[in-house]
Amino acid sequence: MTRGGSDNRERDRGSDRRSDGSEHGDVAEQRSELLEAYRERSGAEGDSASGSKAHSNGTSETSREAGNGESIVVDFVANFVAGGDAAFDPVKGRVLMSERRLVLATSKTKTTIPIPSIYDIAVGQVPPEVEEFFDYTVMVGYVDGDYRRSTVIGGGRETIEKFSLLLFRATLNGSTALVTHPAKVGGRVMDSPKQKTGLHLDYESVTFPGSDVSTAEDGPFSIDLASVIFFEVMERSTDDGETRLVLSVQHVENGQTVTSEISMTSRRKMNILGRYLRLIYHWIKSDVRDVEVDESELEVLVGLYSTAEEIDLASLLDIGEAELDARLESLHEDDLITDENPPVDLTPQGRFIVNEEFEDINV
Repeated sequence: MTRGGSDNRERDRGSDRRSDGSEHGDVAEQRSELLEAYRERSGAEGDSASGSKAHSNGTSETSREAGNGESIVVDFVANFVAGGDAAFDPVKGRVLMSERRLVLATSKTKTTIPIPSIYDIAVGQVPPEVEEFFDYTVMVGYVDGDYRRSTVIGGGRETIEKFSLLLFRATLNGSTALVTHPAKVGGRVMDSPKQKTGLHLDYESVTFPGSDVSTAEDGPFSIDLASVIFFEVMERSTDDGETRLVLSVQHVENGQTVTSEISMTSRRKMNILGRYLRLIYHWIKSDVRDVEVDESELEVLVGLYSTAEEIDLASLLDIGEAELDARLESLHEDDLITDENPPVDLTPQGRFIVNEEFEDINV
């Protein structure tokens, strides 16, 4: 990604920011379509709708009731190695998930994993024991009595990524968190109190409903994942002498760097939340890795980011309508804005580029 006369460098801005992997061509296009569909589904909260919906990738989401009254939200066919099978022989079966449990079923066996027992979700990291069988996987670590076990589910990238997003949501949504916001503004430590909140995952953000955390806009406090520039998990001592994991997230808010701190009593949930942030950051970053944005187009992105919808952008930028239309068309072709004709919003990839620019200014 280049920006006019900038030096095309890449700095370490997070715990997953030195990854060499990039997504190109059809894979990146499929991911963009996948994530767009996920955002639409998240906004509609379609889990409670009646009927079932089939997908071309082989998954089926449905609200039909299981025998115990649970709503099945995932049902698709995949290859998997269940329960840490020492033989590492993949079998083909059905993957089903409700709000309470994940079930891997074949004609002969059934592995049931309660959602609260899951302590790790690793996407795209194919274990060496099964790499000859799978192109793309999600590894699910869980506790079974006194033992830690894992299962590896493999399949097409789109299917596995979609399932993984739903698994993250099932594992974390509805959790209770303690949020300190802002913990810092720039390098200045703030005296903000910890606030008890809920937690809800969307593709574009992590939202903390049900609290009095102050925000510049109406609605609950949320962290735009495209605005994250650095995060780390730290251990902090509590007043009673115990240690607690704290997730420190630096993100751009209204053009300045703000640090928010999040903690939960469950260490396994803190681990999974960190995994989620790393995963989404990597996806967004890989989608813009090879996008070239010149200074004139960056000017449009910053203008869209920082002004109200009703502002005449052409007048603000002191350019003609034809020139603005050409820039918007180019930005839309690169999936950095939602449309080439107003009203226009930035996509997560577009916000990522703008927030990188703000970070450079703040530094």
